[in-house]
Amino acid sequence: MAAISNSRRAAAGIAFVVAGALILLHHLLGLAGVAVTGNWLLFLAYLAIAVGFILLAIGSVANTVARIALIVGGVGWALLALGFLVALPPGVGTVAAIAAAAGGVVGAIVLYTGKEITNRSAVAFIVTTIVAAIILLAGIAGMGLGVFGTLLWIVFGIGLVLTGVLFYRVQGSRRR
Repeated sequence: MAAISNSRRAAAGIAFVVAGALILLHHLLGLAGVAVTGNWLLFLAYLAIAVGFILLAIGSVANTVARIALIVGGVGWALLALGFLVALPPGVGTVAAIAAAAGGVVGAIVLYTGKEITNRSAVAFIVTTIVAAIILLAGIAGMGLGVFGTLLWIVFGIGLVLTGVLFYRVQGSRRR
């Protein structure tokens, strides 16, 4: 059995639920033709994802490789959020997207293989980070995903909500 540290997994779960809800709200309002929010919802969602990754890395992960990967992912998401506020130097957005994608996927897989997360929460987290990686890497490559991209964003938002709820429920049931 894996060593388990003092956990903040429930707080990370709440951050992921908030991020997922904001992403869903942004894209569903866009589908409805409402564009009054600009990119503020995405800025807040990216920031919440970064907070979730950092909380997960610092507070509830015992595996060093997973911790590093999650911190790299969190920093990547934070830089992507910062990109909504200020113009980032050339290449920083690309590096941030790669860090967010790679850190998330590697962190999720290492957490699963190290048995720090199991069952449904592990599957939801891995699938969600893979969908995020597809979205981010398609943006780097300049690939227009069209309707498929909108569907991926909605799946990503739902995945964040589901992952957050599962992290919160598992955490709450263990009373840690």
